[in-house]
Amino acid sequence: MTTYKGIQGFNIQNLSEDPVPTVAGWSAGGSMNTARYELAGAGTQTAGLAFAGDDSTARTAVTEEYNGATWTTSGSMATARNSLGGCGVQTAALGFGGAIPPPTGATEEYNGSTWTTNPTGLNTVRLQLAAAGTQTAALGFGGYTSPPVATGNQTATEEYDGSTWTSSPGSLNTARRNLAGCGIQTAALAFGGLDGAPSYIGATEEYNGSTWTSNPTGLNTVRGVLAGAGLQTAALAFGGANNTFPLGTGATESYDGSTWTTLPTSLATARYTLAGAGSQAAALAFGGSPTTAATEEYNNWTPIADYTFPNEGQVWYNNTENVWKVQDATTAGAWASGGALNTARGRGAGGGTQTTGLYFGGDIPPVSAATEEYDGNSWTSVNSMNTQRQLLSGCGTQTAGLAFGGLEPTPFTVLAATEEYNGTSWANSNNMVSASRNAAGAGIQTAALAFAGTSDGANPSSPSLTQEYNGSSWTSSNPLNTGRISLGGLGTQTAGLAFGGTAPPFTGATEEYDGTSWATSPGSLNTARSELGGTGIQTAGLAIGGNSGAPTFTGATEEYNGATWTSVAPLATGRGWTSGIGNTTAALAVGGEGTPAPTSTEEWTGAGALTTKTITVS
Repeated sequence: MTTYKGIQGFNIQNLSEDPVPTVAGWSAGGSMNTARYELAGAGTQTAGLAFAGDDSTARTAVTEEYNGATWTTSGSMATARNSLGGCGVQTAALGFGGAIPPPTGATEEYNGSTWTTNPTGLNTVRLQLAAAGTQTAALGFGGYTSPPVATGNQTATEEYDGSTWTSSPGSLNTARRNLAGCGIQTAALAFGGLDGAPSYIGATEEYNGSTWTSNPTGLNTVRGVLAGAGLQTAALAFGGANNTFPLGTGATESYDGSTWTTLPTSLATARYTLAGAGSQAAALAFGGSPTTAATEEYNNWTPIADYTFPNEGQVWYNNTENVWKVQDATTAGAWASGGALNTARGRGAGGGTQTTGLYFGGDIPPVSAATEEYDGNSWTSVNSMNTQRQLLSGCGTQTAGLAFGGLEPTPFTVLAATEEYNGTSWANSNNMVSASRNAAGAGIQTAALAFAGTSDGANPSSPSLTQEYNGSSWTSSNPLNTGRISLGGLGTQTAGLAFGGTAPPFTGATEEYDGTSWATSPGSLNTARSELGGTGIQTAGLAIGGNSGAPTFTGATEEYNGATWTSVAPLATGRGWTSGIGNTTAALAVGGEGTPAPTSTEEWTGAGALTTKTITVS
């Protein structure tokens, strides 16, 4: 008898979760309706709750529920406040303490739609405290009562049984405020904060239901006004601020019950006074300062017993959702939101892949030397270039990048400077033969290509120039047939592609480089434009965004097959001066300029990529 296994090569599986690669990192979630900071949170990643806080104009009582994708406004708290404690789940949450002002001990319970005030409040009224537990078995600890801070910091710990707060005989060993907490009433965790000095601390303490014990191993990134999620033996710490990061950090650390480990992924939006929810494996970060509505989801999937990597044609029954699913290939490419740059900017350059991206330089303004690395979910700021610049060119990989040319506006200087990145820091190399800005780049660190652009701000004098880099020095090669600036480029040193730009006027002309000379391709861009991005190889490339002369930048995306360009799905946000990274299967559009100015990264999934689809009767 013919079986599905005989046809497809594997059994139909019964799984509790869809097959996914083992990955860890932050990714963008749906933004809150009310941007705010000093708020409280509760629940899980797919059923989260945000309440109270400060929207930068006044304290608020607004409550929002998260379903794993979007936030919906629900019933407001009875008392508007900020810097409060929160715990529980989306349908049974607890909010207590905070500032009205003055500091308050007011306690309210949420039933999934409305808040009810409990006439019994905290015994020690305070704000900037931490919380753990559930609505009927909660814990409140730390915080401060009133200025001066030196005398106001608290060690007080209180337990809530669903109706009454009782002071615990166990006090924190370190009096502190602006700390974070997680866990349950009988196994809680306190970490970070500000002591009475005041100084930021990384001190970590564990509560066993009666006493606190200090762990000699504290946070690796000492900080306060941070957020946390998880349990005493499996916690996550993220965000916050300290003297080094006064405007916030995205640093994320995991705790295994004894030691904190710094994770390679950080929040895309560095921030402090944020809220957190969820677990160590599936956390939620939302709100914070500077005032934001940004939500990010952290995932660290662990393979289940019957786990497999996705295969095309794979069919399984998801017994959690009670539906049949299939792994199918996409029929058309599409853009989706990715993690936002920490330093929003355009006119930069990049290299690498969709999951190991590199972006550097650009114009904020002012001109920047900032460098960031992408892990497929979020961007992390790393060591800056030695020379700040915009309108530069770049290529290579995340561990072997190359930056060359560009413009330093003050004073107006077109640059020939070249720098190599080794995955940690930038080192100066030999200058280009001719200084160039608004040029295109292609290749790798040891075999790069720079072409077109201009060496003079007023009178473009080298819009056809081609230069090759061998990993040490630059040499001149044969020029382009159509001189231009602000064009797109991709490919390798021996198989490059130039397209678009300003000739003037805007052009869609495309040329192919064979390592010696350029030949005009019969295929021109469908949308003539300049200030666009590009990525891929000579026979499979992408042209992304740009300026086509319309009132706003375009999101037009086109795919090149080695002979002709085909229009495909556009960017969600039209942008110019964007950088393309990756290939036609998995690409990034990073940075740029537009109205409004795009700060996010967009991720391209090309036709043929595997996606999960639910099988229906229709």
